[in-house]
Amino acid sequence: MSRETSRRSRSGTPGTELGGMFPRVFPKEYVTVVRGEGHTVWDDEGNAYFDAAAGNQNVAVGHGVPEIADAAAEQLERLAYTSSMLFANEPAQAYTEKIAEFTPDGFEKAWLVSSGSEANESAVKLARQYHYERGAEGKYKVLSRRRSYHGNTGIAMGLSGFPARKTKMEPLYPNFPKVPNGSPYRCRFCDGAGGRECGRRCADELERVIQAEDPDTVAAVIAEPVTGAANAAASPHDGYFERVRKICDAYDVLFIVDEVMSGFGRTGENFAIDHWGVTPDIITSAKGMSGGYTPVGGAMPHERIVDVFEDLPDGFQHGHTYSFNPGSAAIGLAVLEYVDDNDLVANARTVGAHLHDRLEECYEYEFVGDVRGKGLMCGLEFVADRESKAPFDPDVGLGDRLFEAGLDNGLITYPGGAHVDGERGDHVLLTPPLSIDEDDADELVDRLHATLAAVERTL
Repeated sequence: MSRETSRRSRSGTPGTELGGMFPRVFPKEYVTVVRGEGHTVWDDEGNAYFDAAAGNQNVAVGHGVPEIADAAAEQLERLAYTSSMLFANEPAQAYTEKIAEFTPDGFEKAWLVSSGSEANESAVKLARQYHYERGAEGKYKVLSRRRSYHGNTGIAMGLSGFPARKTKMEPLYPNFPKVPNGSPYRCRFCDGAGGRECGRRCADELERVIQAEDPDTVAAVIAEPVTGAANAAASPHDGYFERVRKICDAYDVLFIVDEVMSGFGRTGENFAIDHWGVTPDIITSAKGMSGGYTPVGGAMPHERIVDVFEDLPDGFQHGHTYSFNPGSAAIGLAVLEYVDDNDLVANARTVGAHLHDRLEECYEYEFVGDVRGKGLMCGLEFVADRESKAPFDPDVGLGDRLFEAGLDNGLITYPGGAHVDGERGDHVLLTPPLSIDEDDADELVDRLHATLAAVERTL
């Protein structure tokens, strides 16, 4: 059966025959991936692809690691599940202790869930109840940034400043106040050249919004230290997060860092916020926590938050059936042990620096406006005009062109867009497994060159 034939739905419209799956986009022609090893995956026709997206930025240690498969099999044969509302389990105890080895000083506990969205919902509820138990019952608002993404569940979507993923659902959730993103490339104050001084100025906008909303109603601020899907690997000016920390302290507001994508080594530090030496109140993470081998997320509160909950007879008013799942915990523990044993955080730092140097070559293509990122979390932003930074019109379909050209050249990328004005803007994330070496990074860039050259010829 030809690839074209295999991707026709029963209705006769273009698409992929997917059995009983409800796909995200019915008319889309999906490649069916059947196998993976390291940074390579194969489709059902035998074509190999360099997985430069690491699945969804979550296959942090690569595909097919035997030690992780063995840990999963051993645990599933011993105990499949027990309710965390009624019992403790040994894998969750060991996994959370291992998590604490990665988190900064003062973070010794972890609330385990099944996704990044759930992790961010949990963090918001922690912040709300923290204030409630201290007598500040009016604090409930959580401020977030434009060009941000915090998940697909209700509260998480309300936090997200990403119109492309929320507009059709907006009546369903609270739309919390937003503050500027603070990333240099499209900084409204300095257009990129302002440095630390502009970082502080961007953060001052947060203080202005807190004052406008009434500090007695603001519970927390949430931010991605390095932005993921909503603004491909962008991070604020230096000075921004240092100022955010001071503002939060001044108004009794908790600072939540969303490290769902950047946590556990992706940016070359255990957590991306470590690049600025700032201590948050709650850290959330997910993708790298289990390497894509099982759904896991977590909210890690600082001990000063934990202290408020320790003597509560009813505890934290929150929970999920699969919180602290023993099978997922055993797998997550094996992943973090593999990261440690193979020094993958340092590897992300050194190989990431090499990759970023090579990616600078992409400026030879006129439609590449910005190359950015930290460690093995890199992004390219594309523009119709480099001088004005004008984005492409949506009808150009640049994201689709880039993804398809990537597949033609054996490269999987993670396209995104609509970050400029809700409709326009194209960028791509490059987040390969933390286990790649410099030769692999060179291969990635070579395939990317072929991809960009192919797309440039069509513009």
